[in-house]
Amino acid sequence: MTKPAARLLSLGAILFLATVVAACGGTSGPAASSCSKTWKVGLVTDVGKLSDKSFNFDSYQGVVKAQQDSSLCVQGRAIESSSEDDYPKNIGLFVDQKYDVIVTVGFKLGDATIAAAKANPGIKFIMVDNADFTDKTPPSNLLGLLFKEDQPGYLAGVLAGQLTKTNTLGVVAGLQSVPPVVHYVEGFKNGAKSVNSAVKVLTIYQPESGAKDFNDPDWGKQQALTFFGQGADIVFGVGGNTGNGALVAAKEQGKKCIGVDVDQYISYPEVDSCLITSAEKHLDVAVKAAIADVVHGSFTPGVKTFDIKNDGIGLAPYHQFDSQISSDVKAKVTQAESGLKNGSITTGVTS
Repeated sequence: MTKPAARLLSLGAILFLATVVAACGGTSGPAASSCSKTWKVGLVTDVGKLSDKSFNFDSYQGVVKAQQDSSLCVQGRAIESSSEDDYPKNIGLFVDQKYDVIVTVGFKLGDATIAAAKANPGIKFIMVDNADFTDKTPPSNLLGLLFKEDQPGYLAGVLAGQLTKTNTLGVVAGLQSVPPVVHYVEGFKNGAKSVNSAVKVLTIYQPESGAKDFNDPDWGKQQALTFFGQGADIVFGVGGNTGNGALVAAKEQGKKCIGVDVDQYISYPEVDSCLITSAEKHLDVAVKAAIADVVHGSFTPGVKTFDIKNDGIGLAPYHQFDSQISSDVKAKVTQAESGLKNGSITTGVTS
């Protein structure tokens, strides 16, 4: 099932909204007469920024959707980070402006977020993709949102393992030091091998390169081209703009590709001709739900995990490839989905 209505709102329009929100300090919220309190919600991106068409982009959509929900009375703003040094500074900007909720996006913002939460008990903090509480006792104002990335990775692998004509797949990934990236990659490998014992999965992680973390599409494109030269006919891009470079290479070479984090057929229409699906984390749903809990007074600190059982992850529609994928291939993907839900199948990824 495609989502034609969603595509009417272009990515450019959405990013324009994000830029206006960041520049102006927040859009106008609900009418004052309908809200006894307006909740100020700030989001800090990692270096991938809102233009990554996946991770940061969709996390911010959770803030946007909370703002659009008149029952929540939310006023949202995003600040983009250009380097790791920006993380504490950007969080501090929202603290200084007395925001009620601060959402931080990305594993690498963990230390700065935990420190800020401990220093500012009156503010609620929500970390996306991090719950690394080193003292094992998180502050009472801090929530970590985690996702079972190995599950959508596994499902994407089950699909790709059946569709490859060369028995060679490629994965162009972000930083290996970031657990969610590894979860996606290992899940994908195991899913592909579960249906095709002959498959080879060529894999490369982006070097720990400072400012270009998750934001090096040229490098990502070159790695995908190398894999195509080694026989890969499908590439999985796992890592913000870096992974997006691999998708561009697939489009230009007439190969198939798989997106990550969101349905990139919607968020990145420039490469939709190669996208057979995307391995999704429902980031917008998770972020909006966490914000709503704060507003409703039901905020619970600690860790909240999203997986296939609570619809926190999934595989995006096949869109224009739907008619090209056989019923047998689809059936095996559906079987894998059911097995993951009832526990009869595991991804093989334990950490």
